[in-house]
Amino acid sequence: MDEIYKGYKLVEGNTDQINEYMSEINTSIWNCNEYLIIKNTDDGTEREMRWDGAKFVPLKLPPSKILKGKNSLQRCALDMLNNPNITICAILGQYGSGKSFLAMQMGLFSVKEKGWQSHILGVREPMGEGRELGYLPGSFSQKNEVWTLPLIQQLDGKDWEVEQLKQQGILDFNIPTYMKGTSYQDTWMVIDESEDLSEKQIRMIGTRVGEGSKIVFDGDYRQAANGSANSPLLKMCNAFKGNPLFAAITLEEDVRSETSRLFANLFQ
Repeated sequence: MDEIYKGYKLVEGNTDQINEYMSEINTSIWNCNEYLIIKNTDDGTEREMRWDGAKFVPLKLPPSKILKGKNSLQRCALDMLNNPNITICAILGQYGSGKSFLAMQMGLFSVKEKGWQSHILGVREPMGEGRELGYLPGSFSQKNEVWTLPLIQQLDGKDWEVEQLKQQGILDFNIPTYMKGTSYQDTWMVIDESEDLSEKQIRMIGTRVGEGSKIVFDGDYRQAANGSANSPLLKMCNAFKGNPLFAAITLEEDVRSETSRLFANLFQ
């Protein structure tokens, strides 16, 4: 299995230990856009910073009335998604950690509030390895709705909001099979459940990204249909780490519900 690049390093200790670590920090081991999370055991506070390749910088978060991270890792994810200079994002993490929610909500913020992109494209592989939807009844749009439901559920207005966004030309959905030969300009692209994508699919989807676009892969390599060993998603993160256009973060906590948390670690 490839080394897991989590996109952050954690430093935990008392004030003296933290100060000592920061005074002796070896920045040569840090990748551009890697996050530092500091947990102070003296007062229980947490701080997050991003290494921009030259120095540690504070996070730039969206207004809390728009979206507020539930923990340090979610705040790091929001900073990554809120940075227009980072055009390739990977949000890794377990069940219920908020991967799809953050990706879709920040897409709306980027398009409707900031104007950084003009469209949102949700992409999801329905069956793994590029199998088509022909066996389902109905039009392409009707067939596609079955697989885009997890993305639709991340929108506050659900079906009503989806229809409104579609009528405004803001939101669309696709599957990898039908993306060949396409190009997406000024588009916020959410590649959902990307742990099931092959190397060929990741390369093909990534080469669809046009000027002014941002691509966000979310997924949990541990849920991959073919197992996590040699995960193409992990390979992509390892290949891109350190590139200023790329950032990744691994969400470790299930924030969906207490019941969901019980199941998340079941049979591990």
